[in-house]
Amino acid sequence: MVKANSATFVGNILRIKSVKKEDRGTYYCVADNGVSKGDRRNVNLEVEFAPVITVPRPRLGQALQYDMDLECHIEAYPPPAIVWLKDDIQLSNNQHYSISHFATADEYSDSTLRVITIEKRQYGDYVCKAVNKLGEADARVNLFETPIPVCPPACGQAYFDGAEHLAGTLFATIGFLAALLYIR
Repeated sequence: MVKANSATFVGNILRIKSVKKEDRGTYYCVADNGVSKGDRRNVNLEVEFAPVITVPRPRLGQALQYDMDLECHIEAYPPPAIVWLKDDIQLSNNQHYSISHFATADEYSDSTLRVITIEKRQYGDYVCKAVNKLGEADARVNLFETPIPVCPPACGQAYFDGAEHLAGTLFATIGFLAALLYIR
């Protein structure tokens, strides 16, 4: 029996001592009596394990009134339940937060928490938590205030009152100055 893209083992029984999550995958067994082509059977080995979480950016800054995406990557099998917490309160989709989960493979999931139109009270620590029947894991992401919006996801967004008026005034002023320079 052989694991695909791995070493060859000769014999009719394959023993794996101290199975690890890295041992999961498809193994195939080839029966060959030297007379004909032989026969092949695939065996898929699933290894269950508790969640492991990684956070690509543990500290993120964003200006008031702009959105920011907080991310965590989870490796677990069976697939875990994933939640986001702030101040020990479970978050849900509403006008302040948008949560999405994407399964990228049987054992990999990505979760994104979008903090929408950030208010002062939304700065602080957020916890991404994953739970399956074998255990749980969590990881923290700190969201802090910056004076200037961070792109993405803030690019092209202006949520604060008067932003449209301010932008229009700025373009009008630039246009007026350009016209003055042209006249001279």
